[in-house]
Amino acid sequence: MLEDKDFELVEEAPVNENVEVEDKITDDDFVLTEVDSSVHEQKFQTKPTTFLKDSLKRFRKNKSSVVAAGILGVLLLMSFLVPIIDKSDLRSDEGAPQRAAQQYLAPKLFDAGAGWWDGTITYKNIPVDIGEMPNAQTEAEKMEHWWPDSNTFVRSAISNKKITPEQYSNDLSTLGSFGREGYIQFGYYSTRAENDFVTISTCAIENLELNSDLYLSVFDTYDADKLNLMEGKTDLTIPENYRLGESAFYFEFEDDDPSTPMYIERTEVELVGYDIVHNIGSGVASMKQDKVNIADIITTATGKTTFKNANFYVKMNPDDKKANTCSLIRSIVFESTSADEKVKAIFDAASFTDATKALTKVENDGYEYWPCTGVQRVYLSKTHFCSFTYDTYDAAFGIKEIRNFAITDLLAYEKAGWVSYNGAITNLNDGRFLFDAANFKCTILNKDKCPLAEELTVDNFYGYETLGNLGCVAKVYNYKFLGFDTMPKYLMGTDKSGRDMFKYVFEGLRTSLLIGIIVFVICFFFGLAWGAISGYFGGTVDLVMERIAEIIGRMPGMVVLTLIILHMGSNFRTFIVALCMTGWLGVAETTRTQFYRFRGREYVLASRTLGASDARLIARHILPNGLGTIITGSVLMIPLTIFSEASIAYLNLGLKNMSSLGVILADNQSELFANPYLLIFPAVIIALTMISFNLFGNGLRDAVNPSLKGEE
Repeated sequence: MLEDKDFELVEEAPVNENVEVEDKITDDDFVLTEVDSSVHEQKFQTKPTTFLKDSLKRFRKNKSSVVAAGILGVLLLMSFLVPIIDKSDLRSDEGAPQRAAQQYLAPKLFDAGAGWWDGTITYKNIPVDIGEMPNAQTEAEKMEHWWPDSNTFVRSAISNKKITPEQYSNDLSTLGSFGREGYIQFGYYSTRAENDFVTISTCAIENLELNSDLYLSVFDTYDADKLNLMEGKTDLTIPENYRLGESAFYFEFEDDDPSTPMYIERTEVELVGYDIVHNIGSGVASMKQDKVNIADIITTATGKTTFKNANFYVKMNPDDKKANTCSLIRSIVFESTSADEKVKAIFDAASFTDATKALTKVENDGYEYWPCTGVQRVYLSKTHFCSFTYDTYDAAFGIKEIRNFAITDLLAYEKAGWVSYNGAITNLNDGRFLFDAANFKCTILNKDKCPLAEELTVDNFYGYETLGNLGCVAKVYNYKFLGFDTMPKYLMGTDKSGRDMFKYVFEGLRTSLLIGIIVFVICFFFGLAWGAISGYFGGTVDLVMERIAEIIGRMPGMVVLTLIILHMGSNFRTFIVALCMTGWLGVAETTRTQFYRFRGREYVLASRTLGASDARLIARHILPNGLGTIITGSVLMIPLTIFSEASIAYLNLGLKNMSSLGVILADNQSELFANPYLLIFPAVIIALTMISFNLFGNGLRDAVNPSLKGEE
């Protein structure tokens, strides 16, 4: 080894330009240094490894792929275990009462009052019924007596109730049956012929006899565009320039020839002296001031008091060419002292002083009153609205009054030792019972098990005077009455059929994953074989196989899937066949590309020279090098299959009698605004599955790539 030191130039002869001078290096310039005497005697510090171990080592380095694999493992495990372990959702006939009682329960993880995920729903601006106490003034009176529709909401489940001041609305659908007063607004469609009439009318009145006074109030015509500006204002006095004219009142009747109806028009509305403009918001319930005796007008004009077929109607003035014109009618009041009860009933039903109630009362005794030939709606109907928190679990499983409590249930409670009733009820085992009302006394012995919320008394029973006709009214804890030991909780809520969404979603995930995995396995191996043969041999073989693949690929996959399902039915096997028809094309194309890439490499040519067969070259030399890219693209076939199944389900061609994520989403698509959780949870599972498969596929690609062997 050359020692590191400076050298000096030694001149042994005089410098001569023609003599070459050489550097003199002596033995002293070198020092023998032995770095490691045992360097060739040490063992290798690393152990020999296999391709699989090396791939797993690289895969573990990719943290996102490991997390994705863990998520997929959990989802796969839960999809098989949850439907087996979770027994809260009974699918047999025995579960029918439970499912009926637990429809649309909100997702619940925490107890009610936590503020979120607690099984409660916050409702805003729900119209309330003020019929019980319309003159309530204080907030306490309002809170005590004004409630939303009791047929929709259970009062005991309502909390944080807040009542708004009186509000006005032009939308009858938001008012339900709790709007009051207001006006019937009717008018033209936006497109109409110039001379079209718009009318509202009574039903046909047969054999009308005008033998008494008949009175009617009147109304005006308005600019509907300007009237729309009035909604939401507290000052409801409509300016005079909003008024356009008067609507006409008609009496139409048939005499002898029904094909030529005759009518009498009441046009002298300006003589009535009643102007509706100055009474809006005044609280006047009846509009009988300066009323017009229609009976006198009709009798004077026709000379008759009896008519074969007649009806009354209001017609808008067609001379006004403004398209958005309307009439407002606050009340129409008929008064008649006719001896004919049927005619009197018809007049009573046709009369109204509350326009909102008139619109909600479409039919009465089989007669339809005041239908409209144009646009008809409520205008400035008023009510109070309520905002509150609603505990869906208390409403479904809390204390409930059972109107037809089965006596056999009471006997079963007595047999189980939950209640005692002194033997006052005897079962005759033929559907009849003997009831000793004088000695009846019910005592609850086990409050934890017994569904009864309070002890029964004689007053709870009815019909016991007659043998066998025994009925009972009882208050029960409904969750116990339905067979639950404790108040149930549903992590993802329940759907319209009362099914536990947590169990239902993972049942659907299991079906979707089974479809995806089976389709993946079939398409992967078939596409792998097809692409390997095509890419390895090339030439004519590749040309023919590629043309076949192109013909199949030109057919839209969704169309093929739809046609096969329509022909073979929406069952599990059909979906497998339909999805495999075109699913293998992507694997085949990727495999073909990889074989074209590697088949001309030196190691392949060397192996062929040494006598390797085509099968060995394909399986041992070419395929392992392209497997990473092939697997990466193929793994995504599983979530894509799930999405394809979900897409076809939206066309109402989903699996029949089986649950899948696509079927769940398709069934609940109408619940997006009312109950969004029915779509959110299955959508989250699908998104999580897609992302996890994508990350898992990326990690798998790097793990099985031979070119990365030995790298960290």
